[in-house]
Parts: sequence; structure tokens; C-alpha cells
Amino acid sequence: MEEKEIRDGVKKVFLEVFGGDLENFNFGKKQEDFENWDSLAHMQLVSGVETAFSVQLEMEEIVEIQTPEGFVKLVEKKLNHKETK
Repeated sequence: MEEKEIRDGVKKVFLEVFGGDLENFNFGKKQEDFENWDSLAHMQLVSGVETAFSVQLEMEEIVEIQTPEGFVKLVEKKLNHKETK
């Protein structure tokens, strides 16, 4: 899967959880910069990303993610790991 597809998928999950528009989406925006990014929203993001990309995120990985870019990098890592198996 190409990086653009991963970025588009992560962006879609974030927009489903938080709303907003495509043009102003910022992958570098931090957790504290999202108005409603609390523990429930975090789990909604995790679940959405796992479903969208058919990956399983580990608890240690989940707690470290603080930006949309973090989700992109983690999905890339997971998908690359799957391909090498």
C-alpha cells in the first residue's frame, strides 16, 4: 500500500472522529491541539485505523501516538512488517 493511500485512510478516520474538512487537515497537529482528543476519541481512532488497514496495534504503540502522522508511520510499519512475513 502506498503512503498516499495510508495518509488518505488515516485522514478519513480522523475526520470521522473529529469532523473538519479535508483542505485544512494537518498531519502534524498534536493531540492537545484537537479539541476533543480524549481517551475515548483515542480508542475510536485506534479502532478506526485497525479496521481501515486490517492491522492490530499493540498497547505500547497505542499510548505513544500523539499525532495523525504517528498513526501514518505506525500503519506503514505494520503493513511493511506484514509484507516481509
